[in-house]
Amino acid sequence: MPRMKINGAEHEFPDEINVLQACEQVGIHIPHFCFHPILKVVGSCRMCKVELSSKGRTWIDISCNVAVQDGLEVITDSPAVKTARQMTLEFLLANHPLDCPICDDAGECQLQDYYLDYGLHDSRMGELKRRKRKAVDIGRSIVLDNERCVLCSRCVRFVEEVTKTHELGIFGMGSKEELMVRPGASLDNDYAGNVVDLCPVGALTDKDFRFKRRVWFLQSVSSICQLCSRGCNVRIDYDVNPFHEHKHNIEYSVHRTEPTAMARIQRIKPRFNEHVNGHWICDHGRYGYRSTDSAERLLYPLIRENDELSKAELSSALKQVASGISSALSKSPEKVAIVVSPLLANEELFAVFRLFREKLNLPSIDHKLSIDPEWYGDDLLRTPDPFPNRTGCEWIGLKPQGNGVGVAELNDAISGGRVDTLISFLADPLDYLTEAALKKLKRRYFILRELPESLKDFTDVALPAAGWGEYRGTFTNFQGRIQRLRKAFEPLGDARPVWRLLIDLSALLKKPLGWKNMNDVFGAMCHKIHFFNEMNWNDIGDEGTTIKEDKVEVTAK
Repeated sequence: MPRMKINGAEHEFPDEINVLQACEQVGIHIPHFCFHPILKVVGSCRMCKVELSSKGRTWIDISCNVAVQDGLEVITDSPAVKTARQMTLEFLLANHPLDCPICDDAGECQLQDYYLDYGLHDSRMGELKRRKRKAVDIGRSIVLDNERCVLCSRCVRFVEEVTKTHELGIFGMGSKEELMVRPGASLDNDYAGNVVDLCPVGALTDKDFRFKRRVWFLQSVSSICQLCSRGCNVRIDYDVNPFHEHKHNIEYSVHRTEPTAMARIQRIKPRFNEHVNGHWICDHGRYGYRSTDSAERLLYPLIRENDELSKAELSSALKQVASGISSALSKSPEKVAIVVSPLLANEELFAVFRLFREKLNLPSIDHKLSIDPEWYGDDLLRTPDPFPNRTGCEWIGLKPQGNGVGVAELNDAISGGRVDTLISFLADPLDYLTEAALKKLKRRYFILRELPESLKDFTDVALPAAGWGEYRGTFTNFQGRIQRLRKAFEPLGDARPVWRLLIDLSALLKKPLGWKNMNDVFGAMCHKIHFFNEMNWNDIGDEGTTIKEDKVEVTAK
């Protein structure tokens, strides 16, 4: 491994990195616009200049295009380096518009930051700035401002090297060069939103977030995407300050998100995890946060009375569910069927298993919901399974046993009178049951985040479940990696995490689970389910953890 000096201190580095990356590894940030660790090096921005010395020769060069090598000395803060960076910024700013106060990227713009760190020069430009096209619609979710573009080509390399869809290019010559979509193309691939994350300035902005919030109003929390079995690592940017709600008065016709009175999540950003999603997320995950703050959210329990659904207290709704379950169990445990969606977190799934399988001995518990035929996977991130926690369901053991029936046999079991009570968790029964079967059931209890209009006529009790961002827990992706998501804000209305609802329900059924909070549920799961043995919350970390191979082998036997 090469050894070289950076600012007088000697370090050892792996062969495959460049000087810029070496400096970052020892905690020295080198300003740059065009370099990205996943994309090929082009050295177009010229911002990452450092002073190099080797074999008696000293020169200024761009650090992204110089490989680490034995005996090389690097100076990152010499007067010559500072002058070179300032001159580069002066050229980049020569035609850049002075619209920082209205730029959507203000507050997280690298050009803005670098000017404060390395520029602070008086303009010597006497000529008028060159005008270019602004607010150009180049796809279903992206707007381009050519005047702000520094031609770093990150977005172009992304669509060439990562998505391989080739929608973007840099056209023209000299000072007339511009970024633009290729003739006849539109930036509509499934990963288009990543070009906004890659853009170091405000040239590419997202229609969904454009003019929605200033970034300094946002709070952030790490989470896991729940829209396919990969479990991409994401960051939820949210704002719960009621004084910012004046933004709803702005016309949102150009945005993908309809304004509601409950808009807390403002945007989703990818969070780097080399084991799962790398630097990217798909657009389905990026824009899939709307259900949490949807105006259609089920926020309060509903009970059927006099053939009408009406709002009820949570305690009253839980008592009715407990009474109905007890009545069904008095005849036979086989009368009750439990269907759980793999949308639930591991802790919620374990609470279902603990109460209904271990405490109440119900044989008919299943999670094998069918996949929407319109869903598709790809060769980049999207998997063929849209459910985030099917692996967790298998590990915890949510499947029929003995004389129990699964989702596939449930229609026949209801029609034949074997099952007369259904409890469904985060799944629309109309996706797996016929209307005739639903009508024949004596008791229909649904725990949902949204109650579709089509399901209301078949509902006896509906309980509101907490939405994404309103609870913490763990998910197990298709690779067997256990990952955690954090809570951003409190649930709306009477919505509760499923484990919380089941703790209260268990007490009414005289089968108390004995837990008080999520830590208790997590601890009990780690004690009971061997896949999670010897695991604690902190050990999972921000990148997740995989189980030991011997645990898989035990299960396989």
